[in-house]
Amino acid sequence: MAPHPAFETNIVEQKVKTLVNAQLKSILKKENLLVSGLKAAMQRRIVDQLYLHANNQDLDRFNRLKGFIQNPESMNSPAAPHPSNQIPHSNFPPVAGPRPMFKDSPFYTILQHLTPVQECKVREATRDTIESKIILTPDVADKLVSEPNLRVMIFCASEPISHFSKVDVAFPHQVEIKVNLDEVKANLRGLKNRAGSTRPADITNLLRKRAHYENSMTLTYALTHKKFYSVVNLVRQHSVEELVAKLKSGKTISKDQVIREMVSKAQDSDVQAIGSIISLKCPLSTLRIDVPCRSTVCTHNQCFDASSFLQLQEQAPTWTCPVCNKTVSFEALEIDLYVDDILKSTPKSIDQVTVEPDGKWSRISEHGAPPRPRHDSSSDDEDLVEIKDPPRVTAVKNEMANGSISMRTPPTSSREQSTTSSVPPPSIGTKRSVSAVIDLTSDDDEEENRRHPKKPATPAYLTTPTYSSPANGRAQPVGNSLGSFGPYSGNPPAKPNYIQR
Repeated sequence: MAPHPAFETNIVEQKVKTLVNAQLKSILKKENLLVSGLKAAMQRRIVDQLYLHANNQDLDRFNRLKGFIQNPESMNSPAAPHPSNQIPHSNFPPVAGPRPMFKDSPFYTILQHLTPVQECKVREATRDTIESKIILTPDVADKLVSEPNLRVMIFCASEPISHFSKVDVAFPHQVEIKVNLDEVKANLRGLKNRAGSTRPADITNLLRKRAHYENSMTLTYALTHKKFYSVVNLVRQHSVEELVAKLKSGKTISKDQVIREMVSKAQDSDVQAIGSIISLKCPLSTLRIDVPCRSTVCTHNQCFDASSFLQLQEQAPTWTCPVCNKTVSFEALEIDLYVDDILKSTPKSIDQVTVEPDGKWSRISEHGAPPRPRHDSSSDDEDLVEIKDPPRVTAVKNEMANGSISMRTPPTSSREQSTTSSVPPPSIGTKRSVSAVIDLTSDDDEEENRRHPKKPATPAYLTTPTYSSPANGRAQPVGNSLGSFGPYSGNPPAKPNYIQR
């Protein structure tokens, strides 16, 4: 339902932007709304409250708030009675201890409390249950049906809590929430060891949206070592699309500003300026960036997609830059028009560009990075020549494969030092050994000797003797062409053991 023209919401909204912080806080106190936060957040709360009265066609409450905005000095007069169709904070029973003030989130704005703050006492070895009744007024019930962006959420926080600092949403580790006997299916823990990554639990779909109906809520918890405080709030939810549109219409990082920063860094005498590569893919979604965005606290030019980043923060609010891991905020996010110009000037097949220190950029081939430059002719790898096995080594390998050589160990005294070195075949994918490499600076004679080594005499212990038929009870050895049993220099070999047949 559109507000009546008599409300003049646009004119009053423009007036809100001219108020100072002290005046904004005074108006929020008069409306029983959250007082702390940034100036933009306080302005948003007042504008939301203004439109809430206008959409309800509540002219009295609208004029009361309008008078505070147009004439802030009038708030020093005695306060007017609070309308009865909104639940003020003072109507709830007082809670033991301070009332938690939750940190602002761009995804929702707290409008009002629907239940009093409930204290969850310490239960180190047992479990406990707290019960609450959520009673909707006719106004709130109708709005929950007609406005899908109005939601009912459970907020919870743990100690320590003070009046001067805001707290993160945090539920007990062992917790179960039921609304009208239906279990709340929500992630109540957030990310491990990441404070502030827990979202409030949305219970809108579990409520009976009827005026004055008593919706029951039970919160069962156990094994807690500190107190927790829970409360049910009516909030206005802001979608990712709405936030992206807000970024587009807000402050931007101009193209000239980016180029000036690049030139300034290049002129630094302590830093050697070289070209850099900017990826046109979002580091979160790995898809091509649609809305290039980065934080003003970051020093890099690499951007990420605004929609992908906000969708991730909506699920688990960590608020860290995906490029440099610095802590960022929604207020510090801005659209980078330099990268946006590159995205509009390149086809979708281009994934990255090269940016020079003076701000000029050029495309990189669709097939990837440019080829790696070749080294000069003095490279060590180009002075190495791979050769095959020498003929002697090949012959020995063939004999070993055919099994024609008897590999018996000779006596210690008869062993001779081999004059031929075994050259293992070069393995594929590994560095060539020194023995398989020829130095191009050597003489031709040395090269010829290395390629054709002299064939050494075959040692006697590599020859297998043969034996004739037994005669006189002993086997007689038969001589061979190599003279295996000829004279030896030094001690003769050990006498072979013959088997009696």
